[in-house]
Amino acid sequence: MIKSPFIQLVTFCFLLFSHFSVQAKDNKLDQFLNKLETFSAGFEQTLVNEYGEEIEKSVGVVYLKTPGKFHWVYYEPYSQFIISDGITLWIYDEDLEQVTIRNISDSIENSPAAILGGDIDIDAHYVVIDMGKSKGLSWLELTPRDIDSQYNSVRLGFKGNELAAMTLFDNLGQETRIRFLDSRRNPTLKNSLFTFEPPEGIDVIDERQQH
Repeated sequence: MIKSPFIQLVTFCFLLFSHFSVQAKDNKLDQFLNKLETFSAGFEQTLVNEYGEEIEKSVGVVYLKTPGKFHWVYYEPYSQFIISDGITLWIYDEDLEQVTIRNISDSIENSPAAILGGDIDIDAHYVVIDMGKSKGLSWLELTPRDIDSQYNSVRLGFKGNELAAMTLFDNLGQETRIRFLDSRRNPTLKNSLFTFEPPEGIDVIDERQQH
């Protein structure tokens, strides 16, 4: 049920909130990350095909905490929880009564976002372009320098100094658009948000045991 573009965006967020290192250029990304410890927001996500047609729309909430912890939940059109404590990743499909458990490192190692996994200069791996303002947001585009990347670019939209939107463009011509709603910077978040105890009676697929 979980979509590949979504995994790429989640891993992008994971790395954004763990080891993202940028040079002091004072762009919108620098300003957003400065002294950022936690982030919460509702979101609307839309998947659009290469013809500009909407394939799927979903809504949910997200909680992020440095370093590398997240709690990302879909409420509609299906119920799904994607949770990580920075080491373990749980993907819980409530409707299927199934949870998949992975090492977070295994989940990101095949993603182009994994190049951000260390304290590195983002400019060594991405071409960063200031796209100016559009529809009330200031946009930055990050294009991978790796020609084998699974996606063409990620765009980050900022309202003031706060992250308001993300768009991922994949190599199939599809766009995954996320709009953040009622975002809060550095709210107090309980550590229990970033761990998961499977309910009794559901199927547990522990892919960590396969290594």
